[in-house]
Amino acid sequence: MSQILHPKSRGTVRLRTINPYDFPDVDPNYMDDPQDVKYVVEGLKTCIKILTAPPVAKVGAKMFTTAFPGCDRFVDDIEMFIQCNVKAAVMSVSHPAGTAKMGQPHDPTTVVDPELRVKSISSLRVIDASVMPTIIWGNTNIPTIMIAEKASDMIKGSITCERRHR
Repeated sequence: MSQILHPKSRGTVRLRTINPYDFPDVDPNYMDDPQDVKYVVEGLKTCIKILTAPPVAKVGAKMFTTAFPGCDRFVDDIEMFIQCNVKAAVMSVSHPAGTAKMGQPHDPTTVVDPELRVKSISSLRVIDASVMPTIIWGNTNIPTIMIAEKASDMIKGSITCERRHR
């Protein structure tokens, strides 16, 4: 498998209606940028070199040769075959992030401020991987836990309670 950690292609999530129960329109726009396709194709070519190396071939490893619809016509051109399959079989294998970007309040591309408060909506915070301004270079689990822990501290620090005397 070949995967790009920082794709150039960008998708969108848009509200379809003002009804909060209606599903949004989600367009991941995978592989829109030709550079993304190139990186994955080059990664898969490296996988093929590893797969065909004598020690690996000796154990019977074989390349996945099933062609996705429309790609079978390129079976004799490995470059085009891989490229076609990359575009046909694209999927998320990591945890998407960055749909509610955190940043400075005056930045029009941000959804939440540095304290994870949703801009223009009082008493609402977003506390998950969606606040990461860019996709990280690995699994999002630990950074998401870190975001939640930091948010917990910020929320605790913002609450004021009056003490009752008995």
